[in-house]
Amino acid sequence: MTQPQRVVLVVYCLLVVYCCVWVPWHLVQGSDRLRMTGYGWVWSGPPTTEISPMLTTPDLSIIGLRLLAATALGAAGFLLATRK
Repeated sequence: MTQPQRVVLVVYCLLVVYCCVWVPWHLVQGSDRLRMTGYGWVWSGPPTTEISPMLTTPDLSIIGLRLLAATALGAAGFLLATRK
């Protein structure tokens, strides 16, 4: 493995960690079911609003899309790093 490939691998790992700790939260508010997305650290929970904790969950579809984008970017960077 060349040095540019190692750099791409380290950046990819940092992106994956970022995607897992800065979480988009799916928020449903009130009886009219107003849907919102808020971001927050995984250890501090969802953003503080007047929303009941029972109606707040991590938005797994956005997390999956972010991981897919990071993987595609990392794979492209890794392939480009092999060129001389």
